Amino acid sequence: MRLPASDQVNAFLRHVYTALGSISATVVILGLLTQGDATKITNALHQIGDGFSSIIAGLSALIPVLSGLYASWTASRTSRLKAMAADPEVKQVVVATAAVADAVPSNKVVANVAAGP
Repeated sequence: MRLPASDQVNAFLRHVYTALGSISATVVILGLLTQGDATKITNALHQIGDGFSSIIAGLSALIPVLSGLYASWTASRTSRLKAMAADPEVKQVVVATAAVADAVPSNKVVANVAAGP
């Protein structure tokens, strides 16, 4: 999943703020809400929007780290052997040691007994 960029979040929030400002102005004009209450509501909504923007920025900073961890895990020998064992086109994977073969829970991954230590 790709998170929105901070510019996209800010553009969205500008539209939300404009709509909320219009609604609160209309409610104040109709006398259903005082100006002070409308200001408090608007300030609270701005704080929520700023918090949301900060959360998106924090998640965006974590994505490269998580992507790097995932890439290093999928590049490991065990992960690659599991992927090959799961591939229906692969009939057998021969590895040099029994320890490596035993680390992969598949009957497709076998140790080459002739290649012993």
